[in-house]
Amino acid sequence: MDDPGILQPGQWEIIAAATYTSTADGDRWQAPLLDVSLGIVEDFLQISMVLPWEHVSPDTAPSNSGLGNVELGVKWRFVDGPHLQLALAPYHVIGVSGSAAARGIGTDSDITVLPVMAQYRLDDAWTLNAELAYASVNDGENAWGYGAALAYAPSAQLTWLLEAYGSAGTGFDNRSVELRAGLDVAIRDDLHLLFSAATGLDAPREQAELDAALFLGVQLFR
Repeated sequence: MDDPGILQPGQWEIIAAATYTSTADGDRWQAPLLDVSLGIVEDFLQISMVLPWEHVSPDTAPSNSGLGNVELGVKWRFVDGPHLQLALAPYHVIGVSGSAAARGIGTDSDITVLPVMAQYRLDDAWTLNAELAYASVNDGENAWGYGAALAYAPSAQLTWLLEAYGSAGTGFDNRSVELRAGLDVAIRDDLHLLFSAATGLDAPREQAELDAALFLGVQLFR
């Protein structure tokens, strides 16, 4: 789950990461995963792109690798107060080819996601984030996404994060919920190490429920 923060004009945020996801259906890695954002308008607008290289190892089929779903997005912060920030951050997920999807690499459906995100700063150490998103799936079932996260920063170099995120069909059926804990370590102001671990609490079917997920990344500001 993202936050409403906006980069300065001309400032880059580059996240190079690796992820691992395990379900009853098999295992999936994204390595490397490249997430790049650029500030466009001060305190107002930024653009982003996500490029994942995926490796899939299903239980009932051969392992495969290839470029996953590319994401293109924009973030517009429309409220920037001393305690409350609000942003709209639509992004488009580009479907992979049918042959790639048949091999388990990403999904071949284009998806447009419209998230509204909020951040409320309780004090210097505690911050509460929330998100509500609507996903429009080409030739598929549309869905809602929703979540909340609590961040605690005991120092300028360390931030702990606890997050719950769920999704459901437009009729709030086929629900799934994941719980995630994370850590942000600032090596320098412009260099951070990111780590998180997650598990699933509910899923529409047992095979799709998340057993475990890991994220390890390096965040660089330029």
